[in-house]
Amino acid sequence: MIIRKFFAQNYRTLENVELIFNGYYTAISGKNNAGKSNIIRAVRGILNQGVRFRIRGGSIFSIDAFEWNDEVTSWKKETKADISINITLEINKNADAAIYKFLTNLIFKDVETKASESETELLQINYTKSYNNTSKYCIFWGDNEVKDDYQKQEVLKRLRSTDCLIFHNSTTTDFNPFDNNMDKVTNFISPTDLCTLNKKKEDLVKIIQKSLKNHQDELTELLGNLEDKYEVSLSTQGLNFERETINISLKERGADVSLDDWGSGTKNRTLIFLNLLNAKRAQQTSNESDRITPIILIEEPECFLHPQAQAEFGRTLQDLASELQIQIITTTHSPYLLSFKTPESNILIDRDTRPKCKDGSSHIIDTRTDKWYEPFAVALGVNQADFGPMKDVIFSENSKILLVEGIIDKEYMTFLQNSLHGDNALSSDIEIFPYDGADNIKNNILMNFIKKKFKKVVVTVDLDRFNSVKKAVTSIGFKENVDFIPIGINESGKQCMEGLIPTEVNRKVYADNPDLAQKAIMATGEAQKSAKNEIKKKLIEVFKQMPIQDDTHQLFYELTKKINKAFK
Repeated sequence: MIIRKFFAQNYRTLENVELIFNGYYTAISGKNNAGKSNIIRAVRGILNQGVRFRIRGGSIFSIDAFEWNDEVTSWKKETKADISINITLEINKNADAAIYKFLTNLIFKDVETKASESETELLQINYTKSYNNTSKYCIFWGDNEVKDDYQKQEVLKRLRSTDCLIFHNSTTTDFNPFDNNMDKVTNFISPTDLCTLNKKKEDLVKIIQKSLKNHQDELTELLGNLEDKYEVSLSTQGLNFERETINISLKERGADVSLDDWGSGTKNRTLIFLNLLNAKRAQQTSNESDRITPIILIEEPECFLHPQAQAEFGRTLQDLASELQIQIITTTHSPYLLSFKTPESNILIDRDTRPKCKDGSSHIIDTRTDKWYEPFAVALGVNQADFGPMKDVIFSENSKILLVEGIIDKEYMTFLQNSLHGDNALSSDIEIFPYDGADNIKNNILMNFIKKKFKKVVVTVDLDRFNSVKKAVTSIGFKENVDFIPIGINESGKQCMEGLIPTEVNRKVYADNPDLAQKAIMATGEAQKSAKNEIKKKLIEVFKQMPIQDDTHQLFYELTKKINKAFK
């Protein structure tokens, strides 16, 4: 099951919002209070069951998911405007057999032109809530309308009872007794196995009842010593698996550690994966009357995760959505959760929250341009410190970007842009940014963001780290020795920028600074790191003072020619 279209009118801040969903993964982004969660609330109100209480006598008391006075757009209360929410679902004949066959074989069994030959069909649900709190549903299956009120209720009941929607809110850990808790045993047992268990439990219940009979007789006898006589009855509720829960633990060094004892980020990711597992189970059940592919709604999956972990998790969610063909809709403040493969599946929502603004409603920003990422960058604040050395790249106005490993590498490249190098000079219209360590370019989400933002991006990396980052960098479209270029020569100690320096420069620096050279070789930790950096600074100082000659600068000129060629 997939949501294809969504429309809301006069619902909270959604005065007039229409969304088109593309593919299996959608990221809804925007600033705080833009209206992201209102979209989720509206969808849940239609597809999830309302709160239901069982009261004395066995009757059911239900609460509608929508209350006009609480849900209507605040500035529409005086006009008593109706709330309207329309959702169009794509139902798959096989993966959503529980709904598809119910509609084609029962509700529309007498319709001559029913769409039983089609692999998919659209189910449209139009909901209206009036100011007097009366509700109205219009339901269409393809071109056919469900007109009978009883049949409408049956369609909605069938849809909701199949748990067609799974919701996970990463921002809260509060327990809601009315939610369909993911740790229930029944979420991990197929309907067939549950049926088998229920048959076997009847024998267990008989044994328990026999034991309880002995205890109740003994307790009745004891109570008989009192003036008031009581007869005791002991019973079991029947080993109800629907109420049983499981304990979730993760192993660490061979020991089981309760999920509650792990960090919030690890806990949140694990619970989201459990939701995916439950959706997959519902999708693959052999019982057609139960088979459904739930839609998964996730509020801010990036919660509690470091940016690099967000990037990995965002990539994993997108891959799993496509692989399992399960629709995942997230609300997010993180650019790492955006889809770069299919930018059209990202939705950006905005709202003017300033006091006395004329229009405080939520509206969708059109991002269907070649630079779709720019409004997302502004809305999500990707220039913040969370993005480390890459933050300076994001808002560059240049179209040609050269990424180098560190500050000293940038100094070499800047020096090579000097016109003194003539035809061998690095092109002066290239802007150079250090990424501060090879591990930073393994962040595929951010690197893809940068790659798509600029006309051309070239990455250089020291030869000694080239293989460790090669897979990550080439997986997003960079090509080895084309726009992903190793620096150095394949000799010990020369697999970096300093490996291109003429031998006489090395000799001079090490001869003039013997104590520093010894620390760079023999010291450890911060002392060694500091000494190496000082050596590197002195090497570039001496190198820049050398007479510019083709023979002494040959290796650098070979590098500049490669880079210039990449930018053509």
